[in-house]
Amino acid sequence: MALVALTVFIIAGVSTVFAAFLMFVTWPRRKQNEYKQIKLFTGSFSAAIVTLGIFLLFTDSSTNKIEADESYAVPDDVETVEEEAGWHITSELGQVTSDNHDVIQSVSFNEGDTDQRAVLEAELITEDNITTDLIRTSTINLSAQILQRLSQIDEVEQIHLVWDIYVEPETGPGEFDTILDMTVNQENLQNIEGNRMDSEELDELAVDYWEKPALEPEDE
Repeated sequence: MALVALTVFIIAGVSTVFAAFLMFVTWPRRKQNEYKQIKLFTGSFSAAIVTLGIFLLFTDSSTNKIEADESYAVPDDVETVEEEAGWHITSELGQVTSDNHDVIQSVSFNEGDTDQRAVLEAELITEDNITTDLIRTSTINLSAQILQRLSQIDEVEQIHLVWDIYVEPETGPGEFDTILDMTVNQENLQNIEGNRMDSEELDELAVDYWEKPALEPEDE
């Protein structure tokens, strides 16, 4: 939604500049033109302001908190842990990305034993975005949503979540590049204070967390 709002804002901004130029050029004939240029400027400017507000709303850090105790009705035909995990993931993200790549690259479940945890591993494809910061923010938010869903699977004791992104060079075939890799224990997800998961604190919640250096925000 934020990406759509930003796109509309850019279009409205360009329209506003054009309308402003047209309005000043035709100002002496404004009455003969029935104030059409003024109306166009007003409409474009209003649209730019509204869409900018929507974009800021959806990228506001206050919207990063995800309900951690929300439950979902899993279909009866879902039998294995892998199937349930796949259902949660595709229910949240869909089957394919905007670039027509399968969201799920792989999902596997290791039941573990007395010495090892039961681990669910999921390797997923994240969406490309306009800037590196937006790619990072959206992927971390999606991680919080997916972890919240996968924590509903009783058999799982640990979740290993990997995010890749499709990189298309100027020449030659594209390839997938890992940008985020985290491991979270089930008990940490179940014991979130106030049953609220903050996506900006995933690195503290995880027992193992790695981001591609190019994504890490610079210290101010």
